[in-house]
Amino acid sequence: MNDEQANATSQMEAPQEVDRIRDIIFGHQMRDYDQRFQIVQRDLERLQQELDRLAERLAEQDSSQAKRLQELRQEMRRADDDLRDELRQATQTLTDDKVDRVALGELFIELGTHLKSGGFLADLLKDLAEKKQG
Repeated sequence: MNDEQANATSQMEAPQEVDRIRDIIFGHQMRDYDQRFQIVQRDLERLQQELDRLAERLAEQDSSQAKRLQELRQEMRRADDDLRDELRQATQTLTDDKVDRVALGELFIELGTHLKSGGFLADLLKDLAEKKQG
């Protein structure tokens, strides 16, 4: 059993010795790689945080622009409605204020007749004013 114990102890020490030899040979390089890896990892985390912050700002700007676009659309609708109302009113005013063709024709006939008979335009206008008042 003594040989077995020595053999078992020898097998347990072998990996530890291999690790120690590896540390002696490659230790400096491994520590250097480990430091570089940690630096890269920190940079990556910092960049991820910056990316998250930028994504958040972009989302806020998107929301702000969408709200502004909505306001502009409403303003355009109001302006369009106002313009349409003004156009309707102008059309209605023109419809109400225009002279009837028949009445205008009769006025021209009366004017022609009055001028033909030797009357003056001033007299005709005076007569028309009196008719309108009366």
